[in-house]
Amino acid sequence: MKEMCPNCKSNFAAKDINNINKNSIFIEKQCPSCNKWFCLNKTLTIIKIIGIFLLLITSLLNIFNIKSEYSPVFSSIGLVGILMAIIVTFFGKHETVK
Repeated sequence: MKEMCPNCKSNFAAKDINNINKNSIFIEKQCPSCNKWFCLNKTLTIIKIIGIFLLLITSLLNIFNIKSEYSPVFSSIGLVGILMAIIVTFFGKHETVK
């Protein structure tokens, strides 16, 4: 998957990134060309995490048959959650870390 640095606008493969900072929920990466740090937009990162949690919670409710009469509702909510996470992952904008 190709990524683009928001600072120098160079395209590079994800495997070319050598330095990654994982100290918080906002994962920062260092551009191999200009050495500036960038990460996914903060709001989009939070939306992505919410989507993953929606999928996790609704999947666990379905697995353990908690309120089984609401199983289709849980499945629909889980699908919406994972779609949110996928869309943000593939179409989210990166920004330079200050």
